[in-house]
Amino acid sequence: MKAWKAFHMGFLKNRTYKKYRRIAAGLAAALLLAAGVRTFLTGGKPQEDGMDELLNTAVIEKRDLLKSVSVTGVTATADGRAGNTGLTNLKVKQVHVKVGDEVQEGDVICTFDSTLLEESLAAARNNYEINRKLDAMGADYEKQYQDSVKQADKSLQDSRQKQQQAEKDWQEASGKEKAARAAADKAAAALNARQAEYEAARKAASAAAQAYEDRQQAEYELARQEALKESPQEAEASGQDAALAEAAPENGSQSGQDAGAAEGQAGEQTEESSPEKLPERTPVTINDIDAYLAGLDVNGPVYTAMKDTLDTYSAAKAALEAARAEAGRTREVCEQVKAEAGQAAASREQARTAGREAQSAYESSIKEAKTAYQKSRLQSRLIPDNDARKQISQYEEQLEDYTVRAPMNGVITALSVNEGQNFAGGSIYEIQDLKHFIVEASVDEYDVVRISQGMTAYVKTSSMGEELLKGTVTYVAPVAGTGKSGGEGAGSAQTGSGGSAVYQIQITIEGEQDRLRPGMTAKISIVQEEKKGVLAVPYDCVETKEDGTKVIYVMEDGQKKETVVEKGMEADYYAEIKGEGLKEGMTVYLPEGMKEGGQLPEEDTSENMDDFGYGF
Repeated sequence: MKAWKAFHMGFLKNRTYKKYRRIAAGLAAALLLAAGVRTFLTGGKPQEDGMDELLNTAVIEKRDLLKSVSVTGVTATADGRAGNTGLTNLKVKQVHVKVGDEVQEGDVICTFDSTLLEESLAAARNNYEINRKLDAMGADYEKQYQDSVKQADKSLQDSRQKQQQAEKDWQEASGKEKAARAAADKAAAALNARQAEYEAARKAASAAAQAYEDRQQAEYELARQEALKESPQEAEASGQDAALAEAAPENGSQSGQDAGAAEGQAGEQTEESSPEKLPERTPVTINDIDAYLAGLDVNGPVYTAMKDTLDTYSAAKAALEAARAEAGRTREVCEQVKAEAGQAAASREQARTAGREAQSAYESSIKEAKTAYQKSRLQSRLIPDNDARKQISQYEEQLEDYTVRAPMNGVITALSVNEGQNFAGGSIYEIQDLKHFIVEASVDEYDVVRISQGMTAYVKTSSMGEELLKGTVTYVAPVAGTGKSGGEGAGSAQTGSGGSAVYQIQITIEGEQDRLRPGMTAKISIVQEEKKGVLAVPYDCVETKEDGTKVIYVMEDGQKKETVVEKGMEADYYAEIKGEGLKEGMTVYLPEGMKEGGQLPEEDTSENMDDFGYGF
């Protein structure tokens, strides 16, 4: 913070040692005035010894030292360009921007009517191609003609061979399609036959199963009636057991477990059994033979009783599934082959079309070759290739100029074209980068030797208030009086005050800025050297002996002691010191010679004092 304060206080007011000596005088005057006021208030005389001691001592402090050169300049855009063209008397076809528009590099600004130029370019290209063909024939025109005929004939023969091959491929694909269709029809017929066989077998199986169930139900009812006729209870139970033993295992409406349970109940009948306790048997109606068969045991009595009929049904069902799968497969093959046949037909048609085009091209090529041959024999002189190419290049370059594009990102600040009007030539537009800025300044011959490219600079303008903008020195004129572009710089002159030469410099401000405008006055401080946190004293406190040794006078144990130091960086008022035993806060005395004469410098003007207080 100390260094920044020193930088700010000395900003743009650190040209010479003399000016800081003037400041020291002002401070001394202020101190003397304070001493006088103190004397007046106390009624005594000033403590002259104490005041002398105060005026001739300093304190070793840690400071951020800054050495800089201060100049004043003018802001300008970092990049600005004008669009010019040597073309004249052009009709403006369209204007795509207006003044104040922001554009990107490559955006179209305006276009000119290029109809006549495009026609001229097309004619030049056509003539060039004709001349190239004629020139390619060389001296042996007859041979060139024969070669052209052979090439055309070869192209025609190739086309015919492709057409023949396409015809052959189509014939083969058509044959495959017929065979696949026949196989599909055959499989479909087989499927219909298997379907009929399946339906017959299904009906037979359903009828046999229903007959079996009906028979079992009738036997069950008969057994029940017989049991009811028995008068003794044991006989009734015995009859019931016999009926159940015969009926339950073959009951198609019950699973194997249900039949076993019924048989066990019959075997366990006691003397108290009665016809009312016999298990009920519900009549079975078969609507779905497959569901009925799913509940049968293939080794049980029900399946065994109808084995032949059920096996026939199962076989018919399997045959139907196989026929259905075969029919599906043949249909897929048929569709695939049909698609291939369609592709072959399309290829054949394309080949026929290509054949007709080849025939037409053959006839045209023969005609052109003959015409070129005749022209070659009659034409004694051709237009040189270099001249033809040069003419085409000129037209192409001019055509590019008919579309005017932005060469950079920026804002359109001037525009000299209007749609529908003829453009007389000259400047078309001006574009400026209003986000990035430079400062152009003039420095005299004494300061320019202390400035070089790459130095850090700080810029201040009225629009930015107290804010400092960081920048970099990007240009230092090699000769007096010229700017970066070779002309005179902003406010430049060949000589400055007192006849000193003036040199132009340029500072590029970092980052994008939205509070700057071209032409603003800017104050710049160019940093030459900077050190942070070093021990420093006013440079008047450092004395140089006759042998070149640097010393300072410090207070140690109440005594003034001479201490050898190494002098480092010297700023405008302070100097860096290095040495053993030096500490921050130590009191340092001015050398005796400085005390005796001239320690109070000449009085400064109020203008200088105001500038110092303002910081610039």
